[in-house]
Amino acid sequence: MSEFSWLSDLLAFALPSGFVGAVASWAVGRRKRNNDFLAEMQRSIDLLSEKYNQVLQENVALRQEKAEWQVAQQELLAKVDRLTREVERLRRNLPSNNVNKNYL
Repeated sequence: MSEFSWLSDLLAFALPSGFVGAVASWAVGRRKRNNDFLAEMQRSIDLLSEKYNQVLQENVALRQEKAEWQVAQQELLAKVDRLTREVERLRRNLPSNNVNKNYL
């Protein structure tokens, strides 16, 4: 029985003094703090994920707009090229003395 006397002495000290209650309260408080921390981290992750999706959608829209502008630019360049060739053809077909008279 003397082998367990230290256990009974410990229990006699711990139970009335509130030691067990303090340990239990600490454990519950620690768990709550951990849960609060994890909940806050999850809110941050959700917010970052939402922002990431918004930026990704904006990026896709901008890339599409850029592609449309590039198509429009190529069309304009083709028109300028056609007009340049037409002006050159018209200049070649004008009589040389008419051109000189208009500019003098």
